[in-house]
Amino acid sequence: MNSLEPQPSGWRRRAWHFAALGLLVAAVSVRAATLETLLTNGPTANRVNLVFLSEGYRTNELPQFLADAASALNNFLSADPYAEYASYFNAFAIAVASAQSGSDRPSIGKNVDTYFSSAHDAVMEYLITIPAGSTGQGRVTNLLQTFMPHSDLAVVLVNDPMIPGGSGGQTVVTTPVDFNPYILVHESAHTLAGLGDEYTNAFTYPDLEEPNTTRQTNRNLIKWRAWIDTNTPLPTPPLPENYDTVGLFEGAHYHPKGWYRPQMDCTMNSYAAPFCRVCREALTLSIYQRIRPVESFLPTNTALTLTTTQAQTYSLTLLQPVNHSLSVQWLTNGVAVPGATETSFTLSPATLPNGTNLVQARVTDDTDFVRTDPTNLLRQTLTWTTKVELPEVRLSSPVWLGNDRFTFRVTGSAPQGFSILASTNLTGGPWLALTTNFLANGQANYTNTTATNRWRFFRARTLP
Repeated sequence: MNSLEPQPSGWRRRAWHFAALGLLVAAVSVRAATLETLLTNGPTANRVNLVFLSEGYRTNELPQFLADAASALNNFLSADPYAEYASYFNAFAIAVASAQSGSDRPSIGKNVDTYFSSAHDAVMEYLITIPAGSTGQGRVTNLLQTFMPHSDLAVVLVNDPMIPGGSGGQTVVTTPVDFNPYILVHESAHTLAGLGDEYTNAFTYPDLEEPNTTRQTNRNLIKWRAWIDTNTPLPTPPLPENYDTVGLFEGAHYHPKGWYRPQMDCTMNSYAAPFCRVCREALTLSIYQRIRPVESFLPTNTALTLTTTQAQTYSLTLLQPVNHSLSVQWLTNGVAVPGATETSFTLSPATLPNGTNLVQARVTDDTDFVRTDPTNLLRQTLTWTTKVELPEVRLSSPVWLGNDRFTFRVTGSAPQGFSILASTNLTGGPWLALTTNFLANGQANYTNTTATNRWRFFRARTLP
């Protein structure tokens, strides 16, 4: 569970107009809960699915919960990298009523009857959690299994305007954005990418490094070294001129000394800042851990047999980011086809040899949000095993037998048969048909018994 600390407002964020997303387009009711669709960009099996659940909203307050969930989604999709990959998300709201409004506040002895039994911490009241057992996380899990088993990020939205707060973990807990617009974005990073708090105030938490926190000072061993310029001093002084520098800034993971963060400021340190480049990279990779950039492809059958010279077209439908495009490269038998970089590719079967071939589409997100992708999460390769069986015959093994006899072998593929033709003029003809035959097990022998002129040319032609 990650702690919260009150932070200043004014975070620089990208605008995302939620009005265009189509709020509340579907509803399904089961018992006392309802599922509302806030945003649909595609199938739940290939989207990051964000699910809001109501906490401390009485029955007559559930319309307000839906409005609060819409505002929270709008806020969430305003922050990079979520803004850049907004089309990669779906969003839903599970509305379930509580008997009373608000949340428990042990510090003043206030207890209310709510569905998920949320409570403010007795000392740090901005830390709001739900219990791990059947009255808290167990109920979240049951609702998700019933309504949205493909959930990737569950958010319990707590209707308590008195003290904004929340927490991260298996389920994000947060008050509505009208109370504090930055908590959800911060806490989601804990849950989606395992990012750590970069606070320096003391808090009891395991001393385990996260993607954005470290005790390492050796430049070659720092996990975000790909982002650090060679002339950046380590540790990096927290001077104004270093504000946008990626380096090694002391103070992180609830320690003022001995722990380091990548940049002077970040959403994981102060709500007034956007995600630093290292945290943004980790979140981008976490998105690609959950989805694949190829939405669909044709042919859907990835094992093809081509028996004619008719062109075969392969095509992709891609899940595109907002402000940049995914790159595509088509390959045949592992070799990139020059200029084949569109979402469709037309293949002439005659350009491939008979037999089994591989046609591949390599899709890559070349975003500058990521510099280190050790498992190639930002790349997807589709492969069609393409067997080419075009009619094709070859002449081989010529032998002069004597006594005006000459023989050679015909091999290849000729389902409709083949003709043997001969000419005394290789370039001008005429070519005379001598015989028509069929291949047996891919071969046949031909013997000319009247080969009085040894300077005679032969060829075989497949029949249509």
